[in-house]
Amino acid sequence: MSGDIYSEIVKALGKKEKAALATLIVRVGSAPRAVGAKYLIKGDGSTVGSIGGGCVEAEVWQEAQQVMENREAKIPHFELTAEQLAEGGLICGGEIHVFLEPLQEAFLNIYQEVARIRQKGGAAILATLISVDGAFSKGESSKALLKTSGEKIGSFMGGSELEKKILSEGEALFKEKRLKVLVLNFENKRMEILLEPIFSEPTVYLFGGGHVSEQVAPLAKRVHFKVVVIDDREMFANRNRFPEADEVIVSEFEKCFDQLNIDESSYIVIVTRGHLYDGFVLEQAVKTNARYIGMIGSKKKIRTLYQNLIEKGMTKETLNRVHAPIGIDINSETPEEIAVSIVAELIQVRGEIPS
Repeated sequence: MSGDIYSEIVKALGKKEKAALATLIVRVGSAPRAVGAKYLIKGDGSTVGSIGGGCVEAEVWQEAQQVMENREAKIPHFELTAEQLAEGGLICGGEIHVFLEPLQEAFLNIYQEVARIRQKGGAAILATLISVDGAFSKGESSKALLKTSGEKIGSFMGGSELEKKILSEGEALFKEKRLKVLVLNFENKRMEILLEPIFSEPTVYLFGGGHVSEQVAPLAKRVHFKVVVIDDREMFANRNRFPEADEVIVSEFEKCFDQLNIDESSYIVIVTRGHLYDGFVLEQAVKTNARYIGMIGSKKKIRTLYQNLIEKGMTKETLNRVHAPIGIDINSETPEEIAVSIVAELIQVRGEIPS
């Protein structure tokens, strides 16, 4: 996954290793990977990530040797035949364009912040100059991270005027959650700039380490959520029980939110062992900016919990954002079936464009 690639980029640049990064920027027809897929080639020959089939990656690997040597980017184009796509199970051809760039030591701070945002939260646009008047960029002033908070890391030719144009693309980028090649005329020069939205990966916080969470965790990982499990009992919150989880936390439910990074990319699943603990978590959850809050339980239990919170001063409007009973109604009964209904709802919400 790309998240692993950013960490690997930080490691490589920190060690002053040569490296080149391939990003799939155009896909026409059938191709194994989507636009935005990344493939890192290091000076020692090792690689991380994927942009498609082995044939394409072998050619990109060869091209990367020249890119690392000359310190100049290029955009190889590949016409994919049915035979090349066979390993991906596809039967018709396609075309892909790959932006292949040398990574410079000057970019270390940029990629450190990219990795931090993806892990801890926040949002930014990673802008990389591809070319000016058809000539590929070679200078250090070719990459900058423009954070939505206004902070900038790195330098970019064109100064503040060009940065304003880049930031104006931000809303559409974050809605679509995919990169864009911006082509514009700036100071009588034709420029191509790769714009990539950087945001934290969707993270499911499972409150409760019981049978339902045990089934939800691996399923959520398979559909590309990060997973954090929280329980106040170490016998339920441990690596043996949740080997797939990105993080397992042993903490009292009343206090655990202080150590969590809940933001707009967070999905809260409340499946503790009882009404009391569900109430502790729900009361804190609705005060966050979480994208999704869901709670397990019967309609009677949910009414009782809601009434308790309303008596404490919480409004009905605040509680309306909670998905309860949790999950899509598929008449599920077993923990495995309940997990399917929960993860299906997580996928459904993830696919919606926030209003």
